[in-house]
Amino acid sequence: MPKKLHENIELIELEDAIALLVKHIQPQTNTKNVNLMEALNHHLAEDIFSSFPVPSFNRAAVDGYAVKSELTQGATKENPVKLKVLAEINAGDFIESLTYEEGQVVRIMTGAPIPDGFDSVIKQEDTDYGEEEALIFMEIKPFTNYGKIGEDISEGQLILKKSTRLTPVHIGILASLGVSKVAVLKPLKVGIFSSGSELAEINEPLEAGQIYDINRYVISSRLKEMNVQLIFSHLISDNIDMFTNSIKNTINSVDILITTGGVSVGKKDIMHGVMATLGAKRLFWRINMRPGTPVLVNTYTEKLILSLSGNPFGALTTFELLFRPMLSAFTDSSAYQYKRVKATLMNDFPKVSVQRKFIRARYESGQVFLIDEKHESSVLSSMANCNCFIDIKANTPKLKKGMEVEIIEL
Repeated sequence: MPKKLHENIELIELEDAIALLVKHIQPQTNTKNVNLMEALNHHLAEDIFSSFPVPSFNRAAVDGYAVKSELTQGATKENPVKLKVLAEINAGDFIESLTYEEGQVVRIMTGAPIPDGFDSVIKQEDTDYGEEEALIFMEIKPFTNYGKIGEDISEGQLILKKSTRLTPVHIGILASLGVSKVAVLKPLKVGIFSSGSELAEINEPLEAGQIYDINRYVISSRLKEMNVQLIFSHLISDNIDMFTNSIKNTINSVDILITTGGVSVGKKDIMHGVMATLGAKRLFWRINMRPGTPVLVNTYTEKLILSLSGNPFGALTTFELLFRPMLSAFTDSSAYQYKRVKATLMNDFPKVSVQRKFIRARYESGQVFLIDEKHESSVLSSMANCNCFIDIKANTPKLKKGMEVEIIEL
C-alpha cells in the first residue's frame, strides 16, 4: 500500500516515480548533421562503420631501420651485422619504386610506410645510426616494431554504435576515418520557470525578505552540461494566471518543462492551481524521500511538466534522481544513468532516518565522507565538494563510522 504523509495525500516510491516518468518519454528520432568539431556530447543517430583500415599501410612504430628480420640473426654489439642503407623514408613519404634487395635496410621514421620485403623495424638505438651502411647490434623477430594494416581499425568494422554519446576519444576515432560530419540526435529541449515572489534576479539589489534565485542557475547549468538545449529560463511571480499563460505560450517550444517552487501546501504554493487551470493531467505528487518530497508531475499537451521544490538542495536532489533516467530514455543511452556502489562510511550520521533520505557526501576510493552537518534542503553551499548521495533507507538507525552504505555517484 502507498504510504501517506497525511490523510488523502499518497506518496509514491522513487523507483515507481522514475518508471512512470520514463514511460512518458519517447526516444528521440529526429536527427541533424553536425561538423565533427561540433559533435562533442551529441548522440550518434546511426552506427558508424569504417570505410577503410587504420592504418591503411604497414608503418614503422619507432625511428630506426626497416629490415628483413632473418638478416639480424646472431647480431650482437661485439659481432654486428653490416647492411647497406637503400633509402630514407620519413612520415608522409611514399616511394613507389622502392623494393627490397638482399642485404639492404631502409632508414625509417616513426609513422612512415614500411616498403614491401621488410618485415621488422630495428630501433636506431640498436644500430650505429649509419647513413650509407648500418651496423645492427641485436637480432629481432619478424614484425617487431611493425604496425600492420588495420592494426587499429579493420575495414568494415563497427566502430561506434547508434546512441553513443560522443567523447573526445570518439571524435578522434572519427577523425582517423576522415569523417567530417556525423548524423546525431537532436538534443532534448527544456524550458525552466522559477516561481516565488521572494526571489530576485541576480542583477538586482535585494529588498527586505528577498533572496536571489538559485535553482534556475544550478539546473540550467546542469542541463547544458548534459548537452540539453535550454530554450528559456525565466523567473515568474506567484500568480496563477501569469504562470498559466506563460506555460501556454511556451509549452510547444520544449519537450519537457521544469518548474521550481510552489509545489507544497502553503498559500503561495500555486502550482496545483496552475495545473488545474491548464487542465493538466497529474501523474503524481510527493515522493517518499527527503529532501525533495514535494515533486509535482503533470502532462499537458502530451508534454511532461516536472515541478520541483523551491528549496535548492531539495530541487537539485530530485532533479538528479528523476531527470537523468528521463534523458537516458530520450537518447536511448545509459550515458546519464547514475551508478550505485557500496562504500565505507568515514563519519557518524547521528540521526535516525524515519523516511528514505539522500545525504550529500564525497566518495573516494571506496570510502565516503560527510562534508559537514548542514543537511537541510534549503542549504546548497555544502554541495560544492560533494560528488555523491548516500541513499539511506527508511527506518534506518543512526549510521556509524565503518558501516557499509550505498551511494549514488554523480
